[in-house]
Amino acid sequence: MPNINSVALEKMMRKRNMLFKHQLSNLVGVSYTRLCEVMSGDDPEVDEQILDQLCAGLECDRSELICE
Repeated sequence: MPNINSVALEKMMRKRNMLFKHQLSNLVGVSYTRLCEVMSGDDPEVDEQILDQLCAGLECDRSELICE
């Protein structure tokens, strides 16, 4: 499972004019609670489906959100 870079995710949200997590949650179909876990670093490992949903919603490439 890939690790999400929460800082990169927040930057991508701002780039897309999303100020609130619930906006992203509603856009990509991931629960607000799950999104908060990923962004807070409590559970940075996400399954491929969530990563794909985030990338589709934010119109970005997987490499822009994954920690190396």
